[in-house]
Amino acid sequence: MMKLKSFRIRNFRSIVDTGWQNISPDNITCLIGQNESGKTSVLEGLKVFYTGIISEDVLRSDLSLPEVSCRFTIPKGWLIKITDNPGTELKELLSGLTQLELTRSWIADLSSEIYISGEISQYLDSLEDAWRIYLNDVTVKLEEEMVSVVDQEAAYSKLAEEENDLRRKLLPEEEKKLSFRLFRKRHSEEESPKNNHFPGLKNKLNQLKSQKTELNEILLKKQPVKRAGEKWKKLLDRCLQIDVHLKELSLKLEERHQRMTLLMRPIEDDADNEWKEVLYDYRKTRSEKEIKTAELDSHIAFSGYIIDGFTEEEAENKVNEVIQSYKSHYNSAILGKRYFEYCPVFELFEDFGSLLPNRIDMEDIVSGNENVEGYKAARNFLSLAQLDYSFFQQPSSRILKQKIENLNKTLTHNFHDFWQQSIGRNNKIHIQFELDHYSASYEGKAGKPYLEFWIKDEGERLYPKQRSRGVRWFLSFYMELMASASIVDKQMVLLVDEPGVSLHARAQEDVLKVFEVIKDKIQVIYTTHSPHLVEINKLHRVLAVQRDDLDSMRSTSRILDPLQLASASPDTLTPLQSILGNPMGGDGFSSERINLIVNDTGSFYMLNAIILLTGFKGKVCVIPSTNVSSIPLLCNIMMGWGMDFAVLLFENDDEIKMADLLKSSVFRTDNKSKEIIIRMPGAFLNSEDILSTLDFKNHLLESREGITIPNSVYIREKELPRNFLLSRFLANVKEGKIKVTDFDEETIENFKLITSLLAGLK
Repeated sequence: MMKLKSFRIRNFRSIVDTGWQNISPDNITCLIGQNESGKTSVLEGLKVFYTGIISEDVLRSDLSLPEVSCRFTIPKGWLIKITDNPGTELKELLSGLTQLELTRSWIADLSSEIYISGEISQYLDSLEDAWRIYLNDVTVKLEEEMVSVVDQEAAYSKLAEEENDLRRKLLPEEEKKLSFRLFRKRHSEEESPKNNHFPGLKNKLNQLKSQKTELNEILLKKQPVKRAGEKWKKLLDRCLQIDVHLKELSLKLEERHQRMTLLMRPIEDDADNEWKEVLYDYRKTRSEKEIKTAELDSHIAFSGYIIDGFTEEEAENKVNEVIQSYKSHYNSAILGKRYFEYCPVFELFEDFGSLLPNRIDMEDIVSGNENVEGYKAARNFLSLAQLDYSFFQQPSSRILKQKIENLNKTLTHNFHDFWQQSIGRNNKIHIQFELDHYSASYEGKAGKPYLEFWIKDEGERLYPKQRSRGVRWFLSFYMELMASASIVDKQMVLLVDEPGVSLHARAQEDVLKVFEVIKDKIQVIYTTHSPHLVEINKLHRVLAVQRDDLDSMRSTSRILDPLQLASASPDTLTPLQSILGNPMGGDGFSSERINLIVNDTGSFYMLNAIILLTGFKGKVCVIPSTNVSSIPLLCNIMMGWGMDFAVLLFENDDEIKMADLLKSSVFRTDNKSKEIIIRMPGAFLNSEDILSTLDFKNHLLESREGITIPNSVYIREKELPRNFLLSRFLANVKEGKIKVTDFDEETIENFKLITSLLAGLK
């Protein structure tokens, strides 16, 4: 159900950030670029998105941790079917999505987590933000309440001190009263004038007692808030301690990564033990942080109800309600893990991981012994033959051998659909397997069945390991891919680094045939330097990878999509340029038409585009020279073969000189019947100058540039890939994306000039 649509890789080897890159909609994507440009890093980045396993050698020098995101297309409504009880709002969001985004990120211990990103994450984040705002509001109230309690306790303490002071002052007066009563003296007779304030002190004492009682009642009511606040402080302090410890551990992990990345010193066993302890501590501390953070959040919500006057028991019951009102029971990590179960398998094809063995015991195949040599290839072979163990239980040896012989023919026939190579003229290889049993000389295995494989031709019968590297590679590649394509229960993304390096050019083209057959079930992303593995008519499949600074290997990698290929360096576009250097596709010279020789491949594309746009019907075959200096050689070949031809030359220095050279050395006789050297007017320095400046920008550069110089000069000064630009122009014309009505009057007049010149070739 999930099909890879695009990817984004960050902080992985030479890659800082690829940005979002779309893969080809027809499921075959080709990465081109120089060595060390970062092509393999793209494949490895996609591989670890699936496995989650990395080591220090993928880290960049700044030790920033990798993050890989993938977007997948999905059927509308499919997420609802695989998400249990999503809730009303989340359900509404999921029901309308046709795209799913997953991200895997790594942390300091190089472990990783897969989580949902994109629209779903934004929704969940909005809930989390609302939850955080609520908790922050409660925290502010709790802090205010704690300040209030402290102030009230301080006020109570002050009242208590004042009360004690008054009591000390009143104590002597109380003693005097007692003595008056004991000795029955009249109070009025003995009373001193200075004690007249005694009644006032007593009144004040009563007021203090009343204030204390009132304040004490308030403090008693605030005891639940105080307890909640004290626990909040303890939890907060613990979370802060955990954060500090995590930071310390992260620094230790970073130091380790630095040593491993830069190979500053070997890591001894003691260091490994220390490393394991740090890892254990780090993971344990992260787990504790998650627990304590959740506990702190829950306690803050609890405290909010306590502040509102609920009892502690009531507040405990209310906490779950408020959490559910603010938060979904899903988060990005939970949904990410859930949806990742349906993610396509990302498989990095290894050249000889699937090499057919000479023989393999049937017991190992039945038991699934992946450790035995050739198990994977034998499994692929049987999968292609659609065999299982029951096939070999045939009681009749004759019937079994006949069935095996028929299967060998079918497998070989299917293989020949893709492998076009022959040993000699018609001698093609044949794939064969046989069932046999160990003889008595094999102690412990006597009588047990095994499979034996052969790659046979008319001349000899050889084991797989005795064949050439190219044959072995292609057979391994073919079986792996075709067997994988036969598995229908899960989508696969196949990552292939430099397929067919050991293959002949024609065999490399056979690789593309296999890709074409499996592309409906398996998405293919491959790297190449070979022009035979790039189809010039399918440039939508190409992503170019190059360094930002072409002169520095320490610079970062970036990816250019098909619309940006014109800005790629010539070295990056080498596979395309190689194809462009042979653009005729087998048409070659023509004895039935006029062969018009032009200066180079770029002009070949431009002239053919004009012929298509204008609907010119004349019998003209455009022949590109390798460069201007090769034109005389082509002329001599044409004359030697007795073919009609002419030469089109533009008004640049090299071609002006070439016109003089051709007149003096090649065309010494003055042929009045027709013009052989056709000179373009002075305004046309090269073929791209046939377009007006506006049309040059719109249809060739496909950008809005300020140009005040001839088009050809602009291309030369900006060091743009001229052949590629003109090839793309021709491709767009062929596909009907550009029509003659799309050009302005100046260009149309130039087209008429060209067609009139071509019409004069008779």
